[in-house]
Amino acid sequence: MWTSKPPMRRSTVTLVTRISAALLGVAALIAAAFWTNGTARAADPGEAWQLLAKVDVREVTDGDTWRAEKKYPRALQSAADTFQISGYFVPIEAQAWIQSFVLVETPLDCPFCGGGGYGPVLEVQLKRPLRDMPEFSQITVRGTLDFITDPETFQAFRLVDAVPVN
Repeated sequence: MWTSKPPMRRSTVTLVTRISAALLGVAALIAAAFWTNGTARAADPGEAWQLLAKVDVREVTDGDTWRAEKKYPRALQSAADTFQISGYFVPIEAQAWIQSFVLVETPLDCPFCGGGGYGPVLEVQLKRPLRDMPEFSQITVRGTLDFITDPETFQAFRLVDAVPVN
């Protein structure tokens, strides 16, 4: 019996099925890159720094009073519970075991090196002390992003209960 359209060949059906399965696999990988344990996280190391850079901190003076007003983007707020970031270690003080340090995106962003303009700087407080390492060692840490809403400081965030990620 003749139909208006010839039936699909078995090889064509197999090819379509394989392409569909591959696309679903790619979609699953993309979703996994953005979600961990139901919590959004940065897809790549640079994205975490971009989120931090979007925090708006403004200096407000009203007569004799001064305050810092801070606005946090929603994407950063939703990623705060399990925030993972990679950067360069900058010690706050010399010690054999470190509990807190500063993380910068690039060594050029070091706030203690005398450069005038630098990007976001993230204070990191570790859950457990870590053996000291050379300045500007690259490290990845994961913890809870704590938003500092105190109007008396320009500091807008810090990473607390952080652990190193291999």
